[in-house]
Amino acid sequence: MLPGAATFAQSATYQGLPVIKAQQPRADYRMGREWVKGNWSIAPETSPDVLLLALHKSKETFVFRTDRDSIRYQLTPGSTQRFYVQLADGRYALTEVRSTAFKAEPLRFDTQAPAQAAAYPFRYEPGVNNAYLTQLRQQYNLDAVVQGARNDTERAQRLLHWVHKQWDHNGENEPQKRDALSILEEAKQGKQFRCVEYGIVATSCLNAYGLKSRVLGLKTKDVETTESGAGHVLLETWLPDLQKWAILDGQWDVMPMLRGKPLNAVEFQQAIAKNYKDLELRSLSGPGVSKMAYVNWIYPYLYYMDVKFDNREGLGLERTKLDGKSGLMLVPVGAKEPTVFQIKSPIKHCVYTRSVAAFYAKPE
Repeated sequence: MLPGAATFAQSATYQGLPVIKAQQPRADYRMGREWVKGNWSIAPETSPDVLLLALHKSKETFVFRTDRDSIRYQLTPGSTQRFYVQLADGRYALTEVRSTAFKAEPLRFDTQAPAQAAAYPFRYEPGVNNAYLTQLRQQYNLDAVVQGARNDTERAQRLLHWVHKQWDHNGENEPQKRDALSILEEAKQGKQFRCVEYGIVATSCLNAYGLKSRVLGLKTKDVETTESGAGHVLLETWLPDLQKWAILDGQWDVMPMLRGKPLNAVEFQQAIAKNYKDLELRSLSGPGVSKMAYVNWIYPYLYYMDVKFDNREGLGLERTKLDGKSGLMLVPVGAKEPTVFQIKSPIKHCVYTRSVAAFYAKPE
């Protein structure tokens, strides 16, 4: 068989291309040994329906699998393969697989804290006698979630996993109020929310157990000029037993690690670029999280990063600001300081820094 040729369960063809059948309109695909399950929606109305894949090797085995059939290719960077998926109603979906080489460069930041960094008014939840967090712990029996956790990392993972299971992701829905208890109350009614809400709720749950945490906003390099998809929200938590910040993603239920060490967002970006092979995604959701799929998806977001100065929990607090700004944005050396989000929304809430030392100062 020639390199790149297809093998498939059925020998049918349509308009000169292979055809596989599907009863349900969703499909899985595999790159190498990693499955991405239920992520692909078969869409006959889009022609061709393009699946873009970034390869981390010079050659990868690709398998596309429906509930009825499958097809396999050997992919190399720059290759394109086409086939049809025939649905139960007889419609054909022209599906195109395009592969490129995954490219990642480590971003540069200043390693020294500037003189003004000492004046950044960071405040974190002390976690003592906070009625709001006490209600959160008791109302949702979170003590049972963390019972038996052996260290801060495991405690954080358990709480993250609990939040991840409270609703299915819906990038179009927003809650009526943007606090953990209100979001969870709406989730109990069957509502689904965005990455933002996973970040908010997980941050509150970790703060409730003394793990000083903050919602983290990520933004792409083209944040000012793209119309959509320029941001993602997750969180970072300070792990006292390791004396470092660690990133956690509630939407995906993952904690990135390198050689057993939890990573902050900048370290994660560096590890993708320099140590992909050794990079690990810890998840209590089991093996369903594909490292390839997650890394390919999140990497563009790991460019600009911003956090709030005041990360205390509760309603009606007078929030600390600096010169009227509520947060700090980390900007790579040589990059523009963005002032607009997705063409239309001004970014007015951030002070800018290029110092990782300032951004990752130890919480007091």
